[in-house]
Amino acid sequence: MDSPTRTDAAGRKMSDREQFGFRLGRLARLWRSRLDEKMRPHGLTQARWVVMMHMRREADGYQQKALARFVGIEGPTLVHILDNLESQGLIERRPDEADRRGKTVHLTDEGWRMIEVLDDVSAELRRVHLAGISDADLAHCLAIFDRIQRQAEAAVSKDDEEMNLEYEAAGSD
Repeated sequence: MDSPTRTDAAGRKMSDREQFGFRLGRLARLWRSRLDEKMRPHGLTQARWVVMMHMRREADGYQQKALARFVGIEGPTLVHILDNLESQGLIERRPDEADRRGKTVHLTDEGWRMIEVLDDVSAELRRVHLAGISDADLAHCLAIFDRIQRQAEAAVSKDDEEMNLEYEAAGSD
């Protein structure tokens, strides 16, 4: 069954399926941009508040390597962000008790206060951006996102398996 069509900004007809990824990406960029704009007066760039949002999930601190993987950035990039957060007094680095060569990263009391500001700003953004959208519609949207994510993760996993099989086959020649 064909997907309904809409006209894009350039006047081209595109199906809803053709538009989906582009529009999802555009919405995500808009949402992050608005939050970035609201957090800038508090001294937080998007890179910094994203790291802080991830850090809040682990009250006992993160190993720097694990935090970089979790946030999805390279270690040197994270070090630069952490340097800035540390200079703002929002985080502190401590020796890692499990690995003497490593460091763990912890939010300071001021960092936890900034998380509260971030939570308040985020709540206001949700209030404005989700106005007029019912809880049922939002739950339906999130259920669809979950289905798409599961399918995407399964496809990545399958691609990885196929790549490993190809690599193993090439190595046995």
